[in-house]
Amino acid sequence: MRSTPIHHSMLTVRGLLTALSLGTALARAQSPEDFDWTTITPSNTLNWVSCYDPPFECARFNVPLDYSDPSAGTAAIALLRHPTNVDRNSAAYKGPVLFNPGGPGASGIDTVYYLSADMHAIVGMNYDLIGLDPRGVARSTPKIELFASQAEREYFNLGPDAIDMEDTSMSTLTERWTKMQELGEVAEENAGDVIKYMTTDNVARDLLTITEAHGRQKVSYWGLSYGTVIGATFASMFPNRIEKMLLDGNEDVVNAYYPLDWRVHVEDADEALLWFFDKCAAAGPACAINEPTAAGVKARFDAILATLTAAPIPVPGGGELTLVGLKSVVLTATYEPVYYYGMLAAGLRELELGNPAPIYEMVAKNGDGIENAVVCTDAHEVDDTPAELQAYAEEIESKSEYFSSFVASFRLFCSGWKVHPDNFDGPIGGQTSFPILFVGNVADAVTPLSAAFTNSAAFPGSTVLTYNISGHTSFAYPAPCIFDTENAYFQQGVLPAAGTVCQPPVIDYFPTAAEKKQKRNVPRNLKMI
Repeated sequence: MRSTPIHHSMLTVRGLLTALSLGTALARAQSPEDFDWTTITPSNTLNWVSCYDPPFECARFNVPLDYSDPSAGTAAIALLRHPTNVDRNSAAYKGPVLFNPGGPGASGIDTVYYLSADMHAIVGMNYDLIGLDPRGVARSTPKIELFASQAEREYFNLGPDAIDMEDTSMSTLTERWTKMQELGEVAEENAGDVIKYMTTDNVARDLLTITEAHGRQKVSYWGLSYGTVIGATFASMFPNRIEKMLLDGNEDVVNAYYPLDWRVHVEDADEALLWFFDKCAAAGPACAINEPTAAGVKARFDAILATLTAAPIPVPGGGELTLVGLKSVVLTATYEPVYYYGMLAAGLRELELGNPAPIYEMVAKNGDGIENAVVCTDAHEVDDTPAELQAYAEEIESKSEYFSSFVASFRLFCSGWKVHPDNFDGPIGGQTSFPILFVGNVADAVTPLSAAFTNSAAFPGSTVLTYNISGHTSFAYPAPCIFDTENAYFQQGVLPAAGTVCQPPVIDYFPTAAEKKQKRNVPRNLKMI
């Protein structure tokens, strides 16, 4: 999931954040913002209309805001379909695959729009591939809007420094805790009547409703990062309604997500950064902070951190680069190493030379709080005092030298949250009608491999496919082993043998700008968790 305030895939990376790297994405004549979704009237049936570039089709589909109270009204879910190439009335047709890339707050429409050809090849063209913006998000309405004005947004300033737990001194922590209590009151006043319906269990119900509108009784679903929370929640609520389910880049939904105790999610974070040190050392001059050994690169990196630990660095033209800001960029870079390693190394070298601007330009400056709103509304109520938050953050430090503070920040944000509906929050697990395929990388900074195994253990018959790579989700770098296995799952229902580990192809972690452009043409503002 990645988010604002720099949250990660769990956290969705905003602005800088990564697009999925499925080989060469098709260049598009339009942007996802070029289509006016208000021209589509929400409907109780799936009325598909042509949109964007052929062959895309769009729909706005009504679902109940409250499945237990139809009088509460409806939400209109925005859907983008890359259609099958077989007759939907034939036996060859397998139905829709619904896709969510994470967040909370990431757009399935954006991802499918840019990556449909590669994604559709993975599941097979005898499916319809459908990207959805979950209720409350992006083009779906009503949308979560925490702030009534730009001035209100700027006052709370949900950038990385606003709630990060890097600084746990009681004076600053108490000040930020107090502000989060105020934010909780403002959010409830501005959007409480909307937020209370924007829970993951309702998104899970929407998946089933959308599938039933296709005339199918069982759901096929593909979820990344926070999308694995949606999938595991659905599988726990409707275990007999699964046709196929692929969950990649897993949050620990069994023990961590709903209780909001996410310390497990930094378990592989430092390992992901060690990959950067190792690949930089191996890259020679192509890495701007190269040293002969990984230990040498680490020492150079630590010296840069020490400079910012001593004091923020003013940025010409306004602003300042803080330690938290730098760490947020570094964590983001671990999401998609091939795209970001070179950019990160160049920015760090400039920082050594006294120029903070390149790194500062990559720092998320503010945010809309959508990811946090969903997380806090889903989660068990947090009533931590500043002292309890301080103790929690310090306990997590033993799990990560560099990134523990980002995980702890979720509890700080949620400490003032006032919207707590009676939503489904577990137990997670059950015997499903078809086994789930879980996928995890060995060095994913925000969704550790152990979480895939934890989730799998809760669903008998499921399997974990391990990818021996650093990055967030298997889309960090394409591998035939991964995609062939996923295709076999969707097409033949074949699961990989227990213990299967996919190896990546030979990877150039520091390609030239021209090589990166040739490899992929995807805007950098796609969001994921």
